Amino acid sequence: MEFNELDAMSRPLLDKFYKAQRSGMRSAGEGRWWVARESEIVAGLSLTPIADGHWLTGLLVAAPVRGRGIARLLLDRAQVAVGGPLWLFCHPDLQGFYGHLGFMPSTELPAQLQQRLARYQASKPLVAMERVSRPGWDRGLEIALR
Repeated sequence: MEFNELDAMSRPLLDKFYKAQRSGMRSAGEGRWWVARESEIVAGLSLTPIADGHWLTGLLVAAPVRGRGIARLLLDRAQVAVGGPLWLFCHPDLQGFYGHLGFMPSTELPAQLQQRLARYQASKPLVAMERVSRPGWDRGLEIALR
């Protein structure tokens, strides 16, 4: 399994993956894009810079490979590369899933995300979550990913 950040020229590959999975997701235009590959892309995500961290959108793992820890590994690799916390908004039913990936409910968000969350919550139930990086955790992760 390979985990790579895509360059701008390769970004359409992530959108093609989402479409092949019959997902309405799209890569964030101002973001950084990450994929997991076996012979082809099997997972992807977008990270948009916000304050001193990144907003996670578009995390998707192809159905045939779910349950193998690919989402966690992809998140770990991306977070080590970008540094800082990751924030996301999810439906309350997904809190357990994201909790297993190291996210906790977030009580403080950067102003830009607070405004966005308020707009989104006007039409659907959403929970803000945060995943912080811990000093030194990336060193052990890099060894494990080799």
